[in-house]
Amino acid sequence: MITREATIEDWEKLLIFLKKIYRTNHPLHKKAFWEWQYGNSKYGRSFICINNNEDVVGHVGANFQGNVAWIINVYLDEECRGKGILTKLYALARAYYPLAATAANEAGLGLYRNMRWVRYYDLVRYVKINPKLEDKSFQGVCKEVTVNYEPLINKESHYFKQPGLKGLLFRDGSLATSQEKVGGLRAVNIKDVKAFENQAWELGYHWVDYITSWNDLQVKQLIKENWTIDYKNVVPWRLNPVQENYFCDITFLSEKPLDNEFIVQRTYSDHGRIGSL
Repeated sequence: MITREATIEDWEKLLIFLKKIYRTNHPLHKKAFWEWQYGNSKYGRSFICINNNEDVVGHVGANFQGNVAWIINVYLDEECRGKGILTKLYALARAYYPLAATAANEAGLGLYRNMRWVRYYDLVRYVKINPKLEDKSFQGVCKEVTVNYEPLINKESHYFKQPGLKGLLFRDGSLATSQEKVGGLRAVNIKDVKAFENQAWELGYHWVDYITSWNDLQVKQLIKENWTIDYKNVVPWRLNPVQENYFCDITFLSEKPLDNEFIVQRTYSDHGRIGSL
């Protein structure tokens, strides 16, 4: 078996592999999305294992943000397991940046425990509902709204070039993605909490949310403005499709200890990606 970096020339073989392991209509089933995620070495890379039939039988993805390689899209066929293939694929990612991960499932957590990775506090998500909204039930809050967001559309960052994502730039410099079909706005970077939420209400959004590291001191400002931790709200974390009472549970780990000031942003890893939103 061969382990190496994937390129767009591998697309047809990759698509066969990805369709085996991901649900129908997963974003990685689209070539344009794969190119956004892995086509530019400044932002990410895909590492694969090829068997003797030249089929893709193993994959490790890496999203490059914050000088870290965020490990995503890990899967090995049965024939790959127990042969050190994952170690080789991780080594290819590590050649770019130190390794970390978010949103690990139970199997992933077991793997990282065995690899002696460092586990941090889970990421935290804060939510605020438009105070002028009369019906604050799940049905009243998480329903489609008509918003004129076109003047705010922004495509400058790599994250906002993600196929299917509607990135917005606000007057105060805050960045967010529109989720108007479920009534809300997901903050990517907040410059002025009060100014940001006021403009969100002006536009007609029912709710706003923000996900970050537990050690992000900006959380103190959110709490001051009456944002609350997500499980105390009716707005669920999972929006595609929207799932009532599904709240944020995103674990954060790294292979080597990171600086105490390190903050995980929505754009890191794949917890802010189309398909997870």
